[in-house]
Amino acid sequence: MFGGACRAADTVAVLLSERGGYHTEYLDALNHALAESPASAKTLRLIELPVGRERPDDAALAGVSAIVTVGVPAMRNAAAWDKWENMPPVLNVLVPRASYEKLIAESGRTRNRTQFSAIYLDQPLIRQINLIRQALPGKQRVAAVVGPDSSALLPRLRSVIARSDLGIVTEEVASEPDILPALSRLLPVSDVLLALPDSIVFTRDTARSVLLATYRYQKPLIGFSQAYVNAGALAAVFSTPSQIARQTLLLLQKLPAGRSVLPTPAYPAYFSVAVNRSVARSLALEVASDAALLTAMTAMAEVE
Repeated sequence: MFGGACRAADTVAVLLSERGGYHTEYLDALNHALAESPASAKTLRLIELPVGRERPDDAALAGVSAIVTVGVPAMRNAAAWDKWENMPPVLNVLVPRASYEKLIAESGRTRNRTQFSAIYLDQPLIRQINLIRQALPGKQRVAAVVGPDSSALLPRLRSVIARSDLGIVTEEVASEPDILPALSRLLPVSDVLLALPDSIVFTRDTARSVLLATYRYQKPLIGFSQAYVNAGALAAVFSTPSQIARQTLLLLQKLPAGRSVLPTPAYPAYFSVAVNRSVARSLALEVASDAALLTAMTAMAEVE
């Protein structure tokens, strides 16, 4: 059960995809943020339902003004409940933008995004490009390998790159065996490889081969998570579960009492930067400190 001093009985239900990892870390951070916010007008309570449940627990949702789903399976559960009457608005967190938009498209109609909104897990493209500009000044040509999930990003990526006075070379792949040939064509004619979340291109199974390819060509990889930096990417910008929990609570606290409409989907407001110093040394790159990069990026415009 969540703690925190609350002035009203407005209740938010939290639906986890699973226990453990980022999901539990997010839940603990939300609990902590609430406990540290005695002026909060929201009481949060946890609802755990098995993945695949076809309808909500009416008794558990009685009096609930909003549902926060954590992770893609929980988001899909809540989307399936849309046919039931009197459903509270749903805020989906720790979900990639591509997964959210795919689910919206699969619904067969335009879902009201003030009733089914999101705080995305991934970063805006401009923020990733700003990291390249700050961490690798002088590097001009960005390479990107895109798959089925990330190909929809290409028009926006090209637009962001063009406004940043950089260049871009891309390859689209349909399956895992296509990745290394694509990299062999891209890396010799580029300065840096930008990783974009994709269920084929950048996965646990492909990470080692992608990183080895970048080492072979002595080109830095900009990842999208702390895990990628730990594995050998030069740097990444990402949001922690704690940062997204902070944004969630602030959003919920701004809603009027009772059932409300939600803001439209948004990228994370808070983010972190990490650099793998061993990789920087191996590539003979001098990269500013994590703190300096974060300060510089926070001050940069993020219009996509």
